[in-house]
Amino acid sequence: MLDVAVQRVRAEGLLLDYANIELEDLIRAAGVPRSTVFRIWPHRVAFVADLVRALFEADAGFDTGFDAETLRMLEVALGENTEALRSPEGRQAVLRDTLRVAVAHNVSAVENTIAWRAYRTMSAALSSGDAVPGGEDIRALLSEIEEKYLGRMAEIYRGLNAAFGLRMRGGLTERDLAVAIMAMIDGMGDHRRIDPDTIDAPRRVTFGPEGPRDWHLAGLAVYGVYTAFTEDADA
Repeated sequence: MLDVAVQRVRAEGLLLDYANIELEDLIRAAGVPRSTVFRIWPHRVAFVADLVRALFEADAGFDTGFDAETLRMLEVALGENTEALRSPEGRQAVLRDTLRVAVAHNVSAVENTIAWRAYRTMSAALSSGDAVPGGEDIRALLSEIEEKYLGRMAEIYRGLNAAFGLRMRGGLTERDLAVAIMAMIDGMGDHRRIDPDTIDAPRRVTFGPEGPRDWHLAGLAVYGVYTAFTEDADA
């Protein structure tokens, strides 16, 4: 049942009223006993909750925090700049270039994952004040998913801070950093769906001795958040 439903959401998306997640239709498509289905999921909302969880568990990027290509970019940036990472100025330059490239890729990669689109659809429905079937159950599920994701992202930022000789500013944690960046990426994604050119058009900006570089707007925003939340570990 979940396999059939995941395939349907991948093809059609997840509608706010779950109109395309009809249990009787899925039972026929999956070829499973009707009695068993309704014993496991007494109503459609219970099934949808398990479906959303299955979508995230099937998304490799959810387990790692970032998609595979973004993780590869981070590893390459750290592996190819060991000499620059020996000085505070070099670490800042590598941090800028890493964020500039990785965030530009990640902001589009996130948008292309079915799990994240389903999450954003259900989150938007809850925050709009509209009546959503099983709203409280869905809210609890999204909170559970978000908590797991933030934990993974906080772990990644903890490792990046160590690599770049940074620490969180007093009163802030890596989880706070993860929350702020996730909220910013979500907002950028919302505007990107409406007017992609405004978000994706490169900005030519100069930071430090590396000179002018093309930045994605999300990369600039993440860099601003990152530098506001962290400080030199030796300061």
